[in-house]
Amino acid sequence: MTESVLTRMVGCETTAQIWDRINVFFAYQSKAKIKQLKTTLKTTRKESSSMNEYLLKVKSSFDALAAIGSPISLSDQLDYVFDGLSEDYDSFITSISTRLEPYTMAEVEALLMAQETRT
Repeated sequence: MTESVLTRMVGCETTAQIWDRINVFFAYQSKAKIKQLKTTLKTTRKESSSMNEYLLKVKSSFDALAAIGSPISLSDQLDYVFDGLSEDYDSFITSISTRLEPYTMAEVEALLMAQETRT
C-alpha cells in the first residue's frame, strides 16, 4: 500500500499538494470500504450458522463501519439483522418491530439467542 500512496505523489511540488492527494486517496478508499461493508451486510444470511456466529459476523461489519466514520443507526442495524433471518423468525421479527419503545441491540441479540433455542 505504501508504494501505491507514494506513486500518487509523483508531480507534487508542495506539502499541501501531497496532503491533498493523500486525503483524496484515503477518501476513495474509505468510500469503497463503506460500499463493500454495506454489501456484505445486505447479503449476510444466518442459514446454518448459529445465531451467535451470525450476530458476531453482522456486528463486525457494524463496528467496521463505525470505525471508518460511517456508523449504522439502531433501526438500520435491526433491519440488516432481521433481513438475514429465515421465515422461521417472521413472528419474532413482527413482535420486536411493533413494540412502541424500541429494544436495544443487546436486548434483541439476547432475545434472538433465546428464540434460537426454541426453534
